[in-house]
Amino acid sequence: SSGINAEWPLRPGDMSSRILMTPSLILIWGFSDPIHPQLVLEAPEDIYCFKFNPTDPNIVAAGCINGQVVMWDISQYESRLRNHKNSGARANKTRSDMFDVEYQRSPVVHYAAVSSIDSSHKMAVMSMMWLPDTIEVARMGVPVENKTQASCQLITVGVDGNVMFWDIRLQKSTTTGLGGLGGGRKEKESTGDKSSIPATFSHLDLQWKPINVVPLTKLTGPGLHPGVTLSISQQLQNIKGRMQNLVLGNPPLIHRTNSSTTRQRPVEVEGVNTKFFAGTEDGYLIYTDWKAEKDPESGKLVSSKPAYCISSHAGPVHCLLRSPFYNHIIMSVGGWSLSIWKEGESEILQTSRSPVKFTAASWSLTRPGVFFIGREDGNIDVWDLMDRSHEPSMSQNISSSAITALEPYKVSSKQILLGVGDNFGTLHILEVPWSLRQPSPNELHSMAAYFDRECSRIDYYKDRDANRSQGGGDTGPTIPGVLETDEEEEERLKKSFNNYLNLEKDFLVKLGLKGQDDPVDLLH
Repeated sequence: SSGINAEWPLRPGDMSSRILMTPSLILIWGFSDPIHPQLVLEAPEDIYCFKFNPTDPNIVAAGCINGQVVMWDISQYESRLRNHKNSGARANKTRSDMFDVEYQRSPVVHYAAVSSIDSSHKMAVMSMMWLPDTIEVARMGVPVENKTQASCQLITVGVDGNVMFWDIRLQKSTTTGLGGLGGGRKEKESTGDKSSIPATFSHLDLQWKPINVVPLTKLTGPGLHPGVTLSISQQLQNIKGRMQNLVLGNPPLIHRTNSSTTRQRPVEVEGVNTKFFAGTEDGYLIYTDWKAEKDPESGKLVSSKPAYCISSHAGPVHCLLRSPFYNHIIMSVGGWSLSIWKEGESEILQTSRSPVKFTAASWSLTRPGVFFIGREDGNIDVWDLMDRSHEPSMSQNISSSAITALEPYKVSSKQILLGVGDNFGTLHILEVPWSLRQPSPNELHSMAAYFDRECSRIDYYKDRDANRSQGGGDTGPTIPGVLETDEEEEERLKKSFNNYLNLEKDFLVKLGLKGQDDPVDLLH
């Protein structure tokens, strides 16, 4: 986001060691001052996840331990963040305000809105993401065209087993995009003073409800799968272009949208992939659809049933990440293993069981075959599939506690940073070396060919198993259905051994080591 190089939430770790009542905060840091955070976002409950709006980074959404969703508007602090970022380029110059007491005091930003607790998740919100600015989701999960060109909807998944869709706009025809969210902002800056809270989301506070709920139903038996993370098919080229405009100093979209424009009637978009993956707390990978389907019996629209539900990990699925180079390739991490999947097909790669649990993961931003895995012992494994696929290429110790999150950041073509969060609430910034950021020749095509070969190999084994089950191939040794007597078993073994001796003679005759008339000592 604008003026921010790294950000990290203070997530709860070992609750037994955190009995003291401490405020739940999100700290926003800048590299020019690694001691004092630039902003402190105050939350009503412990935060488990948060995301900046991709088209307007002044909007921040977060999920709480009690199932509520929280929103912040930090637009009134934008100049502070931008000035602090620009000061990094003048690192050689002495800054007087770095030692100023008022400057060092980080502003505390109170949340602007929180969702209705009755309509929110009943358990912790474990993951969230903003929908891309190209589409939005209407009721019953129908994808429609987003004419505002602003990300105004987000998806959350909770341990209660529900996936919820939220819209941050007024649900009236007189609003459009992010500009008609409320009245004017109060410009006064204050540390924790609620009178300075912008009115951007005043219409949502304690009244915010999801527009669509998708349950993660079990294929067998009653109940829901406790959700942990999710992954949707999305194309972010347009968002990245607009983010570049924000970095260059163009005004954010929330200030440029005309609130007087009437929202046009939504047009359903054809060809949008509405299916998504969800990882659960019990190690399952679910592939389902957020678009409602018609019940053949009643004719009513009901939530879609999962296409498949696979027990893929011996523990919670912590991460579901799509490759930045191949939209159909997904990596899942959980328990003691990681898997790579191809959307619409089965698992194409699974590692052997690790001695330590995996807790976080991230793809490389520049190399298609490289990804990073965080472990419970504080180490980071670096996997390079161009080098080897059965074990990590290297391992680096970062902390004495579990790695909780990994986030890469591309500063330039010559510098890539990796943000690492641990269970102590500490943020580590690492620099990725040249060998792990510079792709090898034709690496993009080589990795695509590798994934295709793995898919072909799996299809071959599936076809072979199907033929064997239908009796069309070698089905292996026949197991007798009735117990044999000792005499019958001895006779069967003699016959089998004599067949072996005859095959051996034929082989030796072909080699010229025996004649055709040479006798064979058969068992009698």
